[in-house]
Amino acid sequence: MPHMTTRSFDLTRLLPGPRYCAGCAGRVCRGLDDVPGVLETRCDLEGGTLTVTYDPESLEERSLEELVERLAPDEAGVVGHAVYRLEGLD
Repeated sequence: MPHMTTRSFDLTRLLPGPRYCAGCAGRVCRGLDDVPGVLETRCDLEGGTLTVTYDPESLEERSLEELVERLAPDEAGVVGHAVYRLEGLD
């Protein structure tokens, strides 16, 4: 059994502003599933947290951080996002 380490990431920081949606957050989480050394990913969409369990002998923490930092904007960029301002609801 591999040694396991857990690292959490703030999805609201990785996907700022209108780019934070359940679809983009889910794509970021699923994008790590096939990475060698990643054992498990868990997304808390309401809390905006991505938790990655990985084998540090197969994947260095810095490499994981760089991968997540690169993956988030790539996944958010594959779809268009719109921001609507609603008035008169008060």
